[in-house]
Amino acid sequence: MTQSTRSQHTDAHPRPDLEQRPAPSVKETWPYAVAAAGSLLLFFMMWQPWMKASNWDGAATVNAFGGIKRTTSNLNLWWGSAPAGARVEGKLAIFATVAIFVVVTAAILTILRGSETAGGITAVAAIAVAGLVLTNVLTLESKIPQLQASLGMANELGPQLGLVVGALRGTSSYPWPGQKVALPVSELTPWAFASAAIAFGSAALTVMKSWRGSLRRVVAAFARLM
Repeated sequence: MTQSTRSQHTDAHPRPDLEQRPAPSVKETWPYAVAAAGSLLLFFMMWQPWMKASNWDGAATVNAFGGIKRTTSNLNLWWGSAPAGARVEGKLAIFATVAIFVVVTAAILTILRGSETAGGITAVAAIAVAGLVLTNVLTLESKIPQLQASLGMANELGPQLGLVVGALRGTSSYPWPGQKVALPVSELTPWAFASAAIAFGSAALTVMKSWRGSLRRVVAAFARLM
């Protein structure tokens, strides 16, 4: 009888640590869902051209990881020493990829379990992603002159012969003195600006949500003390 009574008492009053928390509502977790989706989109956009440059010997594009795609007109084919190539590293993009993985993982945990700790990790990781993306954009912008110079030519006989051959074949026009020649602009692409906007938007959403949650906890604790 005693064991039966204890069993009934335990069933009637389940242990608090065994109770399951109610699933968080969409109203509470939508910023984290948007941040996760934005981070995945950002990872895709990091493989797109973030910078473009052009000069007499062709054009080139660079993505966030430092991958360079180049086209050449073989203008420097008879040049003994070709221009030095541009050096663009992808360390920042790799670090941003790791931070994106943390954002997506923590955001999923926040959505499924309503974990405030996971929400805070999401916000911190999103801030890291935004900072890395901005630094990467500024770094690529500083590399534009270097990339443009690698596509140029020197005032030597070899490149001049290349210009003459191109003019004779009809594939290009010889730049006579006084003739105005327009070259495509070397600049950052819309992919770079859109990526930065998405990164900062995701960070702003998660930070605001985490800050409001912390503010509510502080107000509730103060109310209990009063």
